[in-house]
Amino acid sequence: MSVRARDLTLAVVACTLVSTAIIVPRSDAQLRLVQRWEELSPAERDQALRNYHRFKGLPPDRQRAVEQNYDRWRQLPPQEKDRLRGNYEQYRHMSPDERHDFQRRYRDWKHGK
Repeated sequence: MSVRARDLTLAVVACTLVSTAIIVPRSDAQLRLVQRWEELSPAERDQALRNYHRFKGLPPDRQRAVEQNYDRWRQLPPQEKDRLRGNYEQYRHMSPDERHDFQRRYRDWKHGK
């Protein structure tokens, strides 16, 4: 994988919560994972390029953190990746009020409140 392709992949990862792939609805009941540039729609490619430029604009320590998170993600067992993707899908379908409540509870949990 070229450095640019790797950076682009990392940028896509950086701008999603926990997914290494962009999730594209195929039908209402079925989702598929897109992992190849050629499979992305023009809008998804545009978003991926914006993510790439945002990633490249990060300070080096933040870029390293993104790369380390990506490496950890790649080492997860498939079942754990599936679980995290499911959690992300649940989060995506929350109403703004539910998301706000979730984020508040997460912040409280993280800071031991």
